[in-house]
Amino acid sequence: MTDSRKSGCTPGFETLKALALTGLILLASACAVREQRPMGAWMEERVELFAVHSVWSVSGRVSLSDGNRGGQLAFEWRAAGDEHEVLLRTVMGGKQWRLRFDPRGAYLEGSDVGELWGIEPDSLVEAAVGWPIPVSDLVYWIRGLIPPDSGGAIHFAADGSLDRAESPPWLLDFQRFEQTPEALLPSRLQADSPPYRVRLVLRNWNLSAPAVTKSL
Repeated sequence: MTDSRKSGCTPGFETLKALALTGLILLASACAVREQRPMGAWMEERVELFAVHSVWSVSGRVSLSDGNRGGQLAFEWRAAGDEHEVLLRTVMGGKQWRLRFDPRGAYLEGSDVGELWGIEPDSLVEAAVGWPIPVSDLVYWIRGLIPPDSGGAIHFAADGSLDRAESPPWLLDFQRFEQTPEALLPSRLQADSPPYRVRLVLRNWNLSAPAVTKSL
């Protein structure tokens, strides 16, 4: 009679030990956190990154609330240095707008508003969509930066990435980042200035994007 314990189908102790070790290695890799960085290094690296990649794009959604009502907009954002082009559209309803701005001024065209010109983009967007969206500050926030001279405190996570920040009158919560081939970039953030709340989901980062279609 053949002893079934000696069958080649039964793994030996050494095999089980190797499998267990492999599993522990895979688990450790899955739980590993990003390399920790000194707090100041994060902001310096952000500035250097976008100095090299001055042409970039990102798309996503922005959710808006004033405590009583809310809404959502889809957007595509393209930048070439200081020139920005933002395409906005309602998720439901079919309205859309095109915003272009640079240090010289801002221009918006689209549903129900025709053409609007202004010194800065925030007032044009509010006039068009009915919400106070801080576009001028979003230029920095969506890249993981804080507007110069904001005067607010900055808090970093354990790995050195941006966690929370004050950009008066807004409080920022950088909730999630995406590891792209070029860098770690924001994928979800929230800004609060009671009673207003702005939530952004960012995707499709491209740091070699086509330039904006037309300067002002």
